Amino acid sequence: MTQAAKLFTDSELIGFSQSVGGLVFATYRFPAMDAAESLKIADQIASGQTLGFVPDDKSEYKNFLARVVSIESKDSVAEATIAFPSALFGTDMAGLLTVVFGKISFSNGIMLTDLSADARYLAKIFGSRFGLQGIRKLVSGANDKPMLMAILKPGIGHDDVKLAKQYAELVEAGVQIVKDDEVRIDLSLDDAKKRLGHVLERGRSKGLYVMALNGPAFELKQRAVALQAEGAQAFLVCPFTYGLSVLQSLCQDEDISVPIFAHPAFTGAMYSNGHGIDYSVSLGVLMRWCGADAVLYPSPYGSIALPREKALKIHHHLLESQSNLKVCASVPSAGIVPAFVQKIRDDFGGDVVINAGTGIAKSEASISLGVKKFIDAIDAAFI
Repeated sequence: MTQAAKLFTDSELIGFSQSVGGLVFATYRFPAMDAAESLKIADQIASGQTLGFVPDDKSEYKNFLARVVSIESKDSVAEATIAFPSALFGTDMAGLLTVVFGKISFSNGIMLTDLSADARYLAKIFGSRFGLQGIRKLVSGANDKPMLMAILKPGIGHDDVKLAKQYAELVEAGVQIVKDDEVRIDLSLDDAKKRLGHVLERGRSKGLYVMALNGPAFELKQRAVALQAEGAQAFLVCPFTYGLSVLQSLCQDEDISVPIFAHPAFTGAMYSNGHGIDYSVSLGVLMRWCGADAVLYPSPYGSIALPREKALKIHHHLLESQSNLKVCASVPSAGIVPAFVQKIRDDFGGDVVINAGTGIAKSEASISLGVKKFIDAIDAAFI
């Protein structure tokens, strides 16, 4: 039997939002025997993640205490939505994540399943600088069909000249975006500059090169600005190894004026069998609110496939209407081959980037033929 309850009226939530500068709504799923236990656990999350305890007089802390907005329980599982006052964390995404899923992350069986916000809060979010449409404008020859992105593989072992040659072959064959592999770690800024120079020289201004931005966190802005001065066109960042604040600071820095692609490395460690953070939150909501322009995530089809409904939920959060936030480029990835293009169209529609790594790099024939197979599949699926 399903038991559901809405604990606050819309007008009460509007008043709460006005007094705290906007609300963020976190939805949690957790085991609970009945409605009473469900409410008790939800209240513990709301108070524990804000005040740290349940006060005798909640009215004294009304603008600092999260509130359980709604709760539903069925078959010993509860789902509760809790409103957090944005006055606690502002628009700092690292602060937001600390509040909504900090110490509670150690509680076995609790899943952060969704994250949303009211209009008052969303109006404060910086969002993507370029987004999907901004990237389209930067890519020569882009149209309403999905853009084709390739990966320089193997990203390690090859010298810069070989990588630049591979880049040139890809863009000459019709690939619009080419990115570094995320495991290409530049030990120095000079290493990165050398590779960039070779790629730009061989590429002859064709394609959009998404360069891995890595190194010590305190050097990332310096490296980004220096590489941008050398002609860097876009950067690839791993937000969950470097941190949300690193991504957010790069996306919002006025000295950085190129798109930033977010890679999902390490995100899988935050989700396990009904515990942790749902991928739609980590790779959907948070990436968009941090300001990423494009977000890579595992597709339902390839070598490290996500369940279809989870991948589609990420895609939805990247594209859904949210105040004035720009739509992100959605990049379902990992093990994509030409035969999957029609499936991508059926599931995701046209607002995606087709990310072909090994599908091109390990083509039995030449790189150019591998690219042609993808272009033909895109043309056939997206008439």
